[in-house]
Amino acid sequence: MKIKRLLAILTAILMIIALAGCGTGGSDQGDKDVSGSEKTDPSSLKGTTIRVYTHMGQRVLGEEKKDEHGNTYRDVENTAYLKYLAEDFTKETGINVELHVVTNEEELRPFFQVKDDIVDVYTCPNWSLEEWKAYAEPYCTLEEGIEQYGEYAKAMPQVDGYIYSIMPGRAYNQAVVYNEEVIKAAGYDEIPATLEEFNNMCEKIKSMGITPISLHRIENWPLATVQDFAIYVSGNPNVFAECLKTENPFSETSPFGKTIKMYTEWKARGFFEPEVYTDFGVAMDSVAYGRAAMMLFGSWVVPQIQGRVPEGKDPSIIKFAPAPDFGAGRYVLAAPADNWAISKFSKNKEAARMFIEYIANDAEFIANSGFIANKKGVKPIVPELYAIIDELVESGECKVILQPPNDENALNNQKVLEEAGLYADYKYVGLLFDALDVTKPDDWSAYNKQVQIQNELYERYKKELGVEWKD
Repeated sequence: MKIKRLLAILTAILMIIALAGCGTGGSDQGDKDVSGSEKTDPSSLKGTTIRVYTHMGQRVLGEEKKDEHGNTYRDVENTAYLKYLAEDFTKETGINVELHVVTNEEELRPFFQVKDDIVDVYTCPNWSLEEWKAYAEPYCTLEEGIEQYGEYAKAMPQVDGYIYSIMPGRAYNQAVVYNEEVIKAAGYDEIPATLEEFNNMCEKIKSMGITPISLHRIENWPLATVQDFAIYVSGNPNVFAECLKTENPFSETSPFGKTIKMYTEWKARGFFEPEVYTDFGVAMDSVAYGRAAMMLFGSWVVPQIQGRVPEGKDPSIIKFAPAPDFGAGRYVLAAPADNWAISKFSKNKEAARMFIEYIANDAEFIANSGFIANKKGVKPIVPELYAIIDELVESGECKVILQPPNDENALNNQKVLEEAGLYADYKYVGLLFDALDVTKPDDWSAYNKQVQIQNELYERYKKELGVEWKD
């Protein structure tokens, strides 16, 4: 990673003080942060140590790659972007950074539940809004976020007018990450523009003895893509929250249920891996090595798969394109990217904020991570992986939809799903997807029964909570 130009510590401190944006508390707060506390003189933070817990291990340890003998190794020198950024931050500010890699939220939750101050900054994104509020320090007001990040701020984790996790990048989310060599071998030069053509391509790839779509079903979180693909199916960014408009959101007559049914039909047709991958790294390897044609994920996965292609192969064979038109048009979701939060229980909140602002100002770090810098005043670097989508958007063949905000309707829908026991671990998708027995692909009786169960649960708890869609 190219080291930043060395600045005098005093200059860096003055720049941080001068930042007009998230975390400054706005002009009305003077020398107080968003919590109302007096700000600390940055020069007094020299020698402080902050502990950063991140689920993005490849940015700390280096991306996994294969050597000429097929052995996996970590490319620390070229891809441990966060490690080198932290070192630069320490050189410029005198604040030490300890980086800790965690797998998921479950490793952090015990610390927060006992209010342990061991965590200063963390990145794990899959909290409910209630957990963000309980475990994270308010980062800035929504108005301050919009001033610095535009409309993207509305889609950041926010409750009661405060953003709890700042997202300094933006990205195209949930599209098709594919191995160009595989689809060309199947007779295609690009990802088809319609669902029928896409399904035909998957059938041809399957007939070649290659898995069309690598899913990694050993965990539920990969099925979260359904929530965004429902936007593409309906052409409506609020489709998930609009489950509140119906009593049967999981039926195929409803946009969300239609999307889950589409995924499950792909399962019935054998488009996903026949045997469960042991971990996500193996799933990514399957695409890198051409054992699978594609994944349906966001841009964050592209650099990781590119780093795994076999020795002698050009990493650019891994490309990123919009999903096909499912009937309502061809879309791609634009979303804020890269959650960074300050622990509510940290004793080093000012130093933690300085570190996150340092990240937000580094367009190169954000681009190397697969995102586009989005903070006001920061000149963005657009990664090459977005080229195909950019061209289709510019030509009008694909439309951009902005990820919807977490408004009252979204919160109420989440509450209904939580009360129904369907929200945690994406059970509202997983239970349906798993109901289909692949050994009996024509038997949808168990699936239909599960649809009925989930619809009844949703209706019951929607009535108990007394919530309805609000225009």
